[in-house]
Amino acid sequence: MMKWMSPMRVTMQELDAKLSKIVERAREEPVAVNRYGSPWVWIVSHQAWVQADNLRALVPQSHPLVPLHDLVEDALRYERDLLADLERQHGSTIGAARLFKCLMLQIIYSLEDSEKVHESLTYNMLFRWFVGFEKFADELPARTAFTRELNAVGADARAVRVITRCLSHTFLPESGDGDFRVNRGLLHALSAWASAPSATPGARPHEAVR
Repeated sequence: MMKWMSPMRVTMQELDAKLSKIVERAREEPVAVNRYGSPWVWIVSHQAWVQADNLRALVPQSHPLVPLHDLVEDALRYERDLLADLERQHGSTIGAARLFKCLMLQIIYSLEDSEKVHESLTYNMLFRWFVGFEKFADELPARTAFTRELNAVGADARAVRVITRCLSHTFLPESGDGDFRVNRGLLHALSAWASAPSATPGARPHEAVR
């Protein structure tokens, strides 16, 4: 584990005189370079830099989203044709696979609508990782484009079938710590709608199940 909390500190003069030794030390732990008595820059190893900007490092291995993430990734490997078709039909600023996972978050966290999903992704790093972002600096698409595409994928019966299949064949708690609350009613309604003969791409699930 990198020692960010108690780093080695050097002055500019020391850096000039002992650059090679200081850089070698930075391979083991971050080095803070002070200028005029205040922190100025850091020297860190490549490994430390990558870890510092890696969302996966923040995810607890015991969190229920971790096994679900693996299950979804496996399922989507068999849906490449569907993903490509959804992107052709509706466009995609972040990719159909990520939109699939956004819809799953909406169901298992009972998020009100696509705008709430977008809002959550702006600050929830666990959600960002689950959806498929890797770094803190990865940008979200504009809210208007995101909500349009998420609504379009969520209104496609083929997509809904894949989502309900994934969520129906894994254990998800009805409730738990924090705000993890599976919307079983929405999941069942979506499943019934997608299984109906009249379910066609483009129809809205909430309209079809009224």
